[in-house]
Amino acid sequence: NTLRLPSNIHPLHGSFGPPPTPHRLSSPTPSDFNTAFWVTALQNGIHQTWAPLYTMFSRGNIREKTRLLTLPSVRAAGAGCTAVDLYAGIGYFAFVYRKAGCGGVVCWELNPWSVEGLRRGAGLNGWSVKVVTSEQLGERSGDVVRRVEDARVDFLVFQEDNERALDVVGRLSSRGSKSAGPPVRHVNCGFLPSSWKSWGVAVKALDRELGGWIHAHENVGVGDIDKRAEEVVVEMQGLLDECAEDEVEQPRDGWKGRRTAICEHVERVKTYAPGVVHVVFDIRIEWAMERRTNGDRINS
Repeated sequence: NTLRLPSNIHPLHGSFGPPPTPHRLSSPTPSDFNTAFWVTALQNGIHQTWAPLYTMFSRGNIREKTRLLTLPSVRAAGAGCTAVDLYAGIGYFAFVYRKAGCGGVVCWELNPWSVEGLRRGAGLNGWSVKVVTSEQLGERSGDVVRRVEDARVDFLVFQEDNERALDVVGRLSSRGSKSAGPPVRHVNCGFLPSSWKSWGVAVKALDRELGGWIHAHENVGVGDIDKRAEEVVVEMQGLLDECAEDEVEQPRDGWKGRRTAICEHVERVKTYAPGVVHVVFDIRIEWAMERRTNGDRINS
């Protein structure tokens, strides 16, 4: 369910607006948005808005939202960092990063109804939003990014697949650019049953010099969590090692640097099904130094 669309929803009372159709789901008009039924929830002082016939919402995720609000790695960086949410939805976790103090959040979301919910919810919270559709981005992403670089909004939302996220993030955070935003220190990969398809983008989106954290969501068997944590680290490290530029000579003779993946924390968010738990793996990406002497390797 890539678009995270609800199914088998049967209103019991009142009007929920026009029923979903294939065209209304994929290409809603302003009239469709205006005539739909919208609801709002308030969690941790954050408003979130969605249309129940077109978008899902899980109150069980409040555990992870609350954790992110007080996560030291998020609060310490504050306005000096950018967060990237590769599956933003209506702002489920993206809003939390902004509330916690991140300077801005760059989002990707395919479902136009979720994007509209994000836009409305951000407005209720007093935040600014810029939405860029796939049609606007087209084949000339560089031109579009240059036009939005100076927008300086709280949420920059790309309504498209996140496969092109790396190119966009790279342009927005290019060091030396006058309009470059704060470095990307957190990447949220909040897709179930597994967010693994986004990990390749995530490891490259983090600021290369400072490193940061990838928050990878997965459904895992209750007895397999520790094993899966080890597997996630191996997979993340493999993605890092595939980047040819990740091992570079350092100024000091004989020293080399290599980015490494470390599982810093595993959060059990909620029970997804009998015997299955929704978990978040906090993977820290940082530099490790190696000194090579007579063919031997010494880690530091």
